Amino acid sequence: MGKYIKYEIKGSYKFILGIITILLVAFSLIQMNIYKLSQQSNAVQNLKVTPFITGISGLVVFGAFLTAFFYIIGSFRKELYENRGYLTFTLPLTGNQIVGAKFIVAMMWFIILGLFVVVYNLLLGSIIFSNDWIANMKDIIQLLREILNQGTIALGVLGILSSIMTLILIYFSITVSRVSIRNKKLGSLWFVLFLILNGVIAYVILKINTIFPYYMDINVFEISHIDNVNLDNVNFVSQTVKNMGSPILLNDNCCNAYINITGLITKILITIGSFLGTGYLIENKIDL
Repeated sequence: MGKYIKYEIKGSYKFILGIITILLVAFSLIQMNIYKLSQQSNAVQNLKVTPFITGISGLVVFGAFLTAFFYIIGSFRKELYENRGYLTFTLPLTGNQIVGAKFIVAMMWFIILGLFVVVYNLLLGSIIFSNDWIANMKDIIQLLREILNQGTIALGVLGILSSIMTLILIYFSITVSRVSIRNKKLGSLWFVLFLILNGVIAYVILKINTIFPYYMDINVFEISHIDNVNLDNVNFVSQTVKNMGSPILLNDNCCNAYINITGLITKILITIGSFLGTGYLIENKIDL
C-alpha cells in the first residue's frame, strides 16, 4: 500500500505544484495591490477597490480548491473507467487498500493546499505591511489563539468530518456507477447518485439528531440531553434550529459549544460503512 501511495503522489504532485504556483502568483499580486492602495491618499476609492480585490482573492482560492477537487475525483474515476485500472487491479492490494491510498493522498493534497494558503498569506502580509516582522508574527499568533475557541474548534471538527464523508461518498457513488446492474451501467450518472445519497443521509442524520438530542459539552466532554444543556445566550441560529436536530449549539460569543453526539457517531459510522462498501465493490464486483 505504501508503494501505491508513493505512485499516486508521483503521478499527481506536478499538478498540485502547478496549482500552488498559480496561488503564489495570484496572492502575491493581490497583496501587493492592497499594499499600494493602502499607501494612496484616496481612502474612499480604497474602500471601493479593496472589496473587489478581496473578492478576486476568494475566487482564486475557491477555483484552486475546486480544480484540485475535480482532479482528485477524476483520478479515482479513471481507475474504474479507463485502461489504467487494469494495472491497478493487478496489484496485490485489497479494495480497501486501494480506496485508502486514494483517500490518504487526496487528504494530504488538500491539507497542503490549505496550509499553503494560510501560511503564505500570513507571512507575505507580515512582511509587506510591517517593518517589525517578528512583532507582527507575535500579533498573528495571538490573534489565532483568540480565534481558536470552542466554537471554531467544534465547527472545524464537524467541517473536516463532513468533508471526509463527502469524499468517501463520492468514491462510493463512482464505484456503484461502475458496477453492472442488469447489464447496464450508470456511468456518468454517479453525480446524481451522489446527490441522492447525500440528501438521504442528511435527512437520516437530521432525524437521528431530533430523536436522540444528546449533546456533548466540548469544554468538559460530558454528554447531556438537550433539556439539561445550558442554553443561556445561545445564538439566534442555534436557538431557532435546536428543536430541529441542530448538529451544534453555540453561545453568542462562540466560547461554549455543544455537539450532537448521536449525529456525530452516525456520521462516522456512515463514513466507515461507505469506505468499506467501496472497498468491497472494487474487490468483488468490478468487472474490467
